[in-house]
Amino acid sequence: MKTSKEIVFNYVQKGALIILLLFTFIGFLNPARISKHISNDSSLLKSVFYFKGFSNGFVDAYYKQLTQKEDSLSTLKKDDSDDAALEDFYSQLANMMNESTFETNSESSEQKIDAEEIMYADYETRWRAFKENNSNLADIIEFNRIACVLTFIAILICFIGMYMSCGTGILKKAGYIVIGIGSILVALSMINYKIAFTRISAINSSFDLKILKPVSIPIFIAFSIIAFISSILSIISLCSKKQITKQQGADLEQLCIQQGTDLQKLQNGFSVTSFQVTYRVVSLIMFIFLFLPAVNPARIMENISRNVSLFTSGFAYGTYTKNIERALIRGWLPRSVINLAFISSMISCIGVIVCGLASCISVGNNRLKRYAHIALLGGSTAVILSMFGIVKSYNLICTNPNVEKLKPISPSGYVFFVVLAGIIFLSALISFIKTPTPLKDEKPHIDAPLQLFLMLLPFLILVFIFSYLPLWGWRYAFFDYSAGDVLSMENWVGLKWFKAPFENPATRSDIIRVLKNTLAMSGLGLLTSWCPMFFAIFLSEIRNTKVKRVIQTLTTIPNFISWVLVYAIAFCIFGTEGFISSLFVNKGIWDSGKNMLMGDHFIWIKMLLWGMWKSLGWSAIMYIAAISGIDQELYEAATVDGASRIQKMFHITLPELIPTFIVLLILSVSNILSNGMDQYLVFKNSTNKGPIEVLDLYVYQLTFGSGQSSSIPFSTVVSMFKSLVSVILLFITNKISKWVRGSSIF
Repeated sequence: MKTSKEIVFNYVQKGALIILLLFTFIGFLNPARISKHISNDSSLLKSVFYFKGFSNGFVDAYYKQLTQKEDSLSTLKKDDSDDAALEDFYSQLANMMNESTFETNSESSEQKIDAEEIMYADYETRWRAFKENNSNLADIIEFNRIACVLTFIAILICFIGMYMSCGTGILKKAGYIVIGIGSILVALSMINYKIAFTRISAINSSFDLKILKPVSIPIFIAFSIIAFISSILSIISLCSKKQITKQQGADLEQLCIQQGTDLQKLQNGFSVTSFQVTYRVVSLIMFIFLFLPAVNPARIMENISRNVSLFTSGFAYGTYTKNIERALIRGWLPRSVINLAFISSMISCIGVIVCGLASCISVGNNRLKRYAHIALLGGSTAVILSMFGIVKSYNLICTNPNVEKLKPISPSGYVFFVVLAGIIFLSALISFIKTPTPLKDEKPHIDAPLQLFLMLLPFLILVFIFSYLPLWGWRYAFFDYSAGDVLSMENWVGLKWFKAPFENPATRSDIIRVLKNTLAMSGLGLLTSWCPMFFAIFLSEIRNTKVKRVIQTLTTIPNFISWVLVYAIAFCIFGTEGFISSLFVNKGIWDSGKNMLMGDHFIWIKMLLWGMWKSLGWSAIMYIAAISGIDQELYEAATVDGASRIQKMFHITLPELIPTFIVLLILSVSNILSNGMDQYLVFKNSTNKGPIEVLDLYVYQLTFGSGQSSSIPFSTVVSMFKSLVSVILLFITNKISKWVRGSSIF
């Protein structure tokens, strides 16, 4: 058995290693980014497997500088000899770069060259020319890339040790030692990035190097030290444990005999559970990546929307090709190329979904595990092969004669899917080998609790996609972002927009006014939250079933009417030419019609009444269901004791409904800043815009109605504040309920 200290050390150790692995996927945390010419999207993992994306910024900047020099030389009309030499240089360079493409597209060419070979040959030519003229800088770039490889290898060593530590006996100790060695190597590899930064700061170049200090080095060192210390403490804790008693050893040996397992293997072997957990977690991560446009490898052209995810690319052909129809119609791009990317995306999505489903059924017995492992091997293989199909499409675009019009983008996101699918493949293969062979008469079976969990899982996924995944948009609060721009560290502003409400007096007064309106209307809603409960009580006391159904139907229907239609009904009744105005004018009470929807008098009360009319019947449904669950023997006993209907309502029905009321009240308090937007948007006009504007409406108008470029990050800050306050209020009210009543939601 593991001691509590060892469990804590294991969690800390594995948490630090997982965070280090996640850092390899984040571009702005890449310690090798020592220049702005290295893309902000170029993570440490991409730097290892994608040298072109890592070095292309320097090469492009160099050739751009040469082009500018050529233009300036032609403008100043230098000597003919110099011009001829320069033209010869560029003509030779152009011939080297375009010779293969010209031969491929020439009708007289007899031999076709593969598109992928052309692309690599083209960049190799550019890189060789760059290296000949910038040898010092090229050495630094290659040195920096090798440093990325060493760091990644060190992290892999740590993970190998983590898997070894899942075993027992000597293998566990060896795993902790390997983790310690790997974490030391991670920390030492950070020295290489510091050396690369120092070297690039000291050289002279013909173009601006845009040197950038690698700020993520201390982060990598800190987590590697945490992993090292926790591994040392784990070894100490493991060595200090007492040996198992003879009786425990005998019991263990007897258990091994019953299961047909070797005792020595059990004490010094791997636990297959660790590999099962691995492919389940990685399958979940890869499933999430399907919906993240930032890692979509199918975006191989600039005209493909940056908001298109891999899932959309694989199942919505019209959306995927929406912005490139012109290129397809004009014949700049063969439709077969984009079809290859679309089909590859579809296959990759299917492969990811298969891996997810297989991970779910792998919780069953050995028979289901065997099926799951086979499905995982097939799904991960499909993902890897489909990624190469996407890369093939990109290569064909790069070798197209109209490449300048098509503007290809490197599908660097394929690295994530290939690596994750490779991890799934290896974990499933090892688990397949180590899982015992199922018996011939063994039927597929999943335990009842796990069956219930799998039934709940689709709803959890939907909640994650539509409720938690949008929280990724909170990152806009830390950037100077305008609609249509691309997020990068160049427009990172930190906590600027969090300080804006306190630094700008006008903004501060607006927020105070909006919060006052929101709290006032939500407070009125809390004060009248008992109304649905009493409505349900009185409704249940109606003996005539037909009358009860009519009343319940008439009070529930308004909930399904949109606020736009509610406002239309209100306008027909209270407008200038509405029912009331026409009636009063015809009776001679008014000289002309009046619009009673204008003005801000008692606007909070008006909004409360409209809201109660619309939601009263619907809110009472839960109380009606609770009333139907009350034990009828209580009413019979009260009747025998001579209690009246009013006494039974207040001494039986009401106390039985209080727990339901408290739960709903807690949820209402937690949503005190979220009182909706539709109602206030349709009833808002020029005369009541001040007191009717609540927080949700303010955020909506700030985002879509202000027309300012800074509105998106600021409105994101306001939304974050609202969400955090709601969560805090939920926990506070839940705690108060537990103190007062002894029960709570959680």
